Amino acid sequence: MYKFEELSSTLSAIPSTHQPLILALQQAATNVNDYPPRSLQHSNEALSIIVKDVYEKKMRQPVAHIALRTLLKNKTFISKIQPSRIYLLMNLAHQMTTTQANSKIDAKAAQIVLDYIIDICGWYLSELKEGEGLAFSAVHLKQNSEDSNENFEAMTRWFLVAATAGDASAQYNLGVLYNHGKGVTQNYEEAVKWYSLAAAQNEADAQYALGVLYELGLGTQQNYQRAAELYELAAQNGNADAQYNLGSLYNHGKGVEQNYIEAARWYQLAANQDNTSALNNLGFLYHNGTGVEQNFQQAVNLFSKAALAGDASAQYNLGYMYSKGRGVATNFKEAAKWFLSAALQSHTNAQFQLALLYRTGNGVEKNIDEALNWLLLAANANHTNAQYTLGLMYKLQNNDKQAIDWLSKAAANEHVSACYDLAMLYQKIDSENPLIMKWLKRAAVRGNADAQFEIGIRNLHNQSYTEALNWLQAAAEQHHIQAEYELGLLYEQGLGVEKNYDEARHCYRLAAEQGHMLAQYKLGNIFDKGLGVDIDYTEAAKWIVLSASKGYPKAQYQLAQMYMKGEGVTHDYAEAAKWYRRAALNGHIKAQFQLGMLYKKGLGVAQDYTEATYWLKKSIQ
Repeated sequence: MYKFEELSSTLSAIPSTHQPLILALQQAATNVNDYPPRSLQHSNEALSIIVKDVYEKKMRQPVAHIALRTLLKNKTFISKIQPSRIYLLMNLAHQMTTTQANSKIDAKAAQIVLDYIIDICGWYLSELKEGEGLAFSAVHLKQNSEDSNENFEAMTRWFLVAATAGDASAQYNLGVLYNHGKGVTQNYEEAVKWYSLAAAQNEADAQYALGVLYELGLGTQQNYQRAAELYELAAQNGNADAQYNLGSLYNHGKGVEQNYIEAARWYQLAANQDNTSALNNLGFLYHNGTGVEQNFQQAVNLFSKAALAGDASAQYNLGYMYSKGRGVATNFKEAAKWFLSAALQSHTNAQFQLALLYRTGNGVEKNIDEALNWLLLAANANHTNAQYTLGLMYKLQNNDKQAIDWLSKAAANEHVSACYDLAMLYQKIDSENPLIMKWLKRAAVRGNADAQFEIGIRNLHNQSYTEALNWLQAAAEQHHIQAEYELGLLYEQGLGVEKNYDEARHCYRLAAEQGHMLAQYKLGNIFDKGLGVDIDYTEAAKWIVLSASKGYPKAQYQLAQMYMKGEGVTHDYAEAAKWYRRAALNGHIKAQFQLGMLYKKGLGVAQDYTEATYWLKKSIQ
């Protein structure tokens, strides 16, 4: 059974006047695991109750016998549903609850739909006025079938007579009915048969439709070359869809030799007929400079034209251009507007980008809950980056269960960073969990430097020095600063490899030049002690100063010693005292003793036996 505790708060908030809604939700939850199709049916009932109740009250007209999908296409009604994400949930839930009977329905799909319905219900309850009952339309849901096949069946009979007599138009139309299963049982082989007869008579629409079946391998063996031939015939006859599809085959090198110039030519011809997909893809070519000279402004112009015509991909691309300032001035508000338009058409990349804007507050008011809602929509549609980002956000909220759930989904989709972050989350919860190494290795073999480093450190702790060396080298090759430092330690100490001061110095320098405090100290020490090089106090002081300035007690003590001896720096008791004090305050015992001796002797500081006693005692406590 569905997790009823998550549903109970919603059910308890629904007024008793809305008993049909309560019953529908209860039945949807009860059947979600054992009878998913039945659960979807009840979720659809709940959705219908909500939509029809809201529609009648907002639009002030009864809608008892109007199909749900018709209501959800009413632009005026859509504009009244705020936030717009709720309308998208309504639309998604409707699509998922009207799955064809022969489609496989699993419990996961039913659970997702019920989650959507509960979210919608939360919004619906916030819209209800106190004491308000259900509208008449919401109570009386019985209606005739949305689509009657009677007209299509009659059309099939007439088309068959004309098609058999050789009429090309009838042959094409009969092919369409078989292709889409209207008035007849869907049969792609029959569709190919009738399209072929019409195409042979130079029927452009049939040539195009037959090309699609060859491209997809429906009703015939997949054949990109034959699809290209048919598209070209239809394209030469002015069919814009065929021109677009032919351009796409040239773009991807399917059935024809890849040729971006030819792709651009056919896209342009289709774009001239306002084919929105062609406008969008031509915009892509101008954005990338393939087949045409790169021109961001022209890309924006093409994306804009298609976006205004409602093309979701173009709306997303236009939002992207505004977010990056390509061809237009950077404008996150415009970006958000177009991402939203695409997101409402279930464009998962747009949903993801819109979520990022809500998370950062760019172009929209910052709203973490809204960001999570959009991420959930994209993540449930298997958008890997959304799953990963959702996992990270739940991790920040210390919701480990949800974080593991979403990071696992992203990791299963081969998101490398998700594999690493999942491993680190398991390590935080239980450092002995065997899943840690499973996910670290999956990330490491795919080149994640952080994972390679972690495996290296784990092997170090297990004293598997050779294995540690291999993984640390892999991470260091990707300029992982901590791996470079640890690798230097192995070479300096001869662990897992023959002792090699030259290699140690090289590794330390790589990390030190990137600001690694410990590597700076170790590199300075190599020059100070003359390990594999001639002693060079000046070079040693250069690196020791950098490490000491970052607060490393050992470097602070060593720098003080250098000032005491005048090695690599000018002999200066005051500077020595300063650095002894810094190291002493950081708990360095030898520095505490030396500082006490300076106070006792009055070197670099005013002689002070009280201070001397304090530091000398502290050094032996």
